[in-house]
Amino acid sequence: AYLNDPNPELNISSKNLLSAMLADGPYIISNRKPEDYAKGHIPGAVNLPASVLFKPENLVKLPKDSKIVPYCYTGHAGSQVTALLNLCGYDATNLLWGIMGWTTNTTVANKQFSNPSMDLPTETTVNQLTGTHNFPTVDVTSSTNKLEIIRIACDNYATAGLKNIAAGNLSALITDGDPNNDPIIISVRKAEDYAKGHIPGAVNIAFTDVAKRENLQKLDPDGQIVVYCYTGRTGSQATAILNVLGYNATNLLWGMSGWTTDPVVAAKRFDPVTSPDYPFATGAGEVVQPTTDGGDGGCG
Repeated sequence: AYLNDPNPELNISSKNLLSAMLADGPYIISNRKPEDYAKGHIPGAVNLPASVLFKPENLVKLPKDSKIVPYCYTGHAGSQVTALLNLCGYDATNLLWGIMGWTTNTTVANKQFSNPSMDLPTETTVNQLTGTHNFPTVDVTSSTNKLEIIRIACDNYATAGLKNIAAGNLSALITDGDPNNDPIIISVRKAEDYAKGHIPGAVNIAFTDVAKRENLQKLDPDGQIVVYCYTGRTGSQATAILNVLGYNATNLLWGMSGWTTDPVVAAKRFDPVTSPDYPFATGAGEVVQPTTDGGDGGCG
């Protein structure tokens, strides 16, 4: 139901978040490490890393009647948290690009995307999954309450650590000559973009169709799955959902934009030149105003 929301808002830009903050304001969650939160965070944001967010004592603090905006360093973890929160019944939207899309201050936005130094091969062959598999068994609690089952499944995944893989490591897996460790690779991009070029061996399953029974039955519950999209955010959401359903799924960091610089195949990517430079708070929440000279301590 979440994947097929007729009015999905998977991501919100920094500009639109700032506008919302100047109005009623959403509930903003920083999923970053406490020490990085202290260096600088979006004003008003609370610090709840993914590893603790889905504990009942923390979830109960979140509003059920207003928008929640999680954010992380680059948008990957924030996207996974967003999917998990929506599964738990909240109205969450990820901050596109995380803190690096909010400020250019590299002390605060200390993880940045740079264009990949390598261009890995792509193909246009249409690949299909064959055969069917049983669904994985998800045995996380003796509770019969559906929302509690989902919460615990979300908590188990988030506590164990959100899964991401770099393009170079994925390339090494599929080119090492050992087919036994080749993952199932799922592109959740649009069919027309899949046709322009995709990771060798990848199959195309639309993001909205990832959790349909007929597609889940094609996935080996004992195998590894790598999901990718354009820039890593939609793939992150699909990855989180698959893990809650009992699959061993990993998101490809930066999606296709981390695999190749080909502008036809990877047309979407982070452009730091166009990023805004908004105020941030430090420590207990003191707002640091942006400076005009890029001096230390400001927003750059």
